[in-house]
Amino acid sequence: MNWGERWMYRFWLFFKGIKIYEVLKSILSVFGALWALIEMLDYFGQPEVGIFFKSIWWLFLITGIIVIIYRHRPKMYFPFEVEKRDVKISIRIGDILKSKGSTVIPINHKLDADNNGIVAQSSSILKHFIKGKYNGQNQHLDTDIKNSIEDSNGWYENFKVEDKDGEYKIGTVVPIFKEEKHYYLLASSTLNDQNRSRCTEVNLRTSLNELWTYLDIKGNKDHLLIPIIGTGRGRINLNRIEVIKETVLSFLASLSSTSGSYIEELSIVVHPRDIKKYDMDIEELIDFIRLHCNNTNFTVSNGNPSGVGIE
Repeated sequence: MNWGERWMYRFWLFFKGIKIYEVLKSILSVFGALWALIEMLDYFGQPEVGIFFKSIWWLFLITGIIVIIYRHRPKMYFPFEVEKRDVKISIRIGDILKSKGSTVIPINHKLDADNNGIVAQSSSILKHFIKGKYNGQNQHLDTDIKNSIEDSNGWYENFKVEDKDGEYKIGTVVPIFKEEKHYYLLASSTLNDQNRSRCTEVNLRTSLNELWTYLDIKGNKDHLLIPIIGTGRGRINLNRIEVIKETVLSFLASLSSTSGSYIEELSIVVHPRDIKKYDMDIEELIDFIRLHCNNTNFTVSNGNPSGVGIE
């Protein structure tokens, strides 16, 4: 997404979120202030100054417009502190591959960066990752994946699918360090006989749970960027709002099992194009995340079971 597209979406978000009555309210308040100023000057015997201000009424109109733009400028970042944990959850509007932070890249369960040329023809994050960081050479990413797995072969033995050479379980995470930035390839979809990827609700929940576990054990405690997993080429049977809600709830559930946090911030990155194309209700998401971040009800476990025994 170039600068022209970014500003186009900013204008779209601005006009989508602005309300006519708020525009009229801002303009009337500015002219109300102008009228009060003129009346005050006339009262104190300075009518000529009041006449001068009347002659530049257009300046007050411009001021009103500037106030409207400032008050309703589109926000691209919505952070929320998680209660009782030193971590944030945020919605970030932008291009995930151009944002700062460690980045989750969805991939198929074969960890295949080519998939018979289908990846290169898609509009997936994986395709743009290969194009931007590997100059479109998927075989170089395949080599990095292979080397990363070999470096921690003991860990990945538990994720290999039995009797299926080259296949890994949903939720397998492969770290890639490229150009001073961490990327986490996350196996979140399966391939059918026609090499078409599919992410189910079960795949989504499993991959998220395994991602949190991996980061808790082997990840770096930094800012994590995650896309809306399973949508687009993933063909998940959930809309984007529902996937984001699942991601938030899954992450909060993972924090309940620890007394701290394993990342500084989880940013769910939404591309502006998706907001416009799918008419996503960002305000609904903001309210949802705020509610759950402020009402976590985390409990600290002492390792002993609790409850009442059944006689």
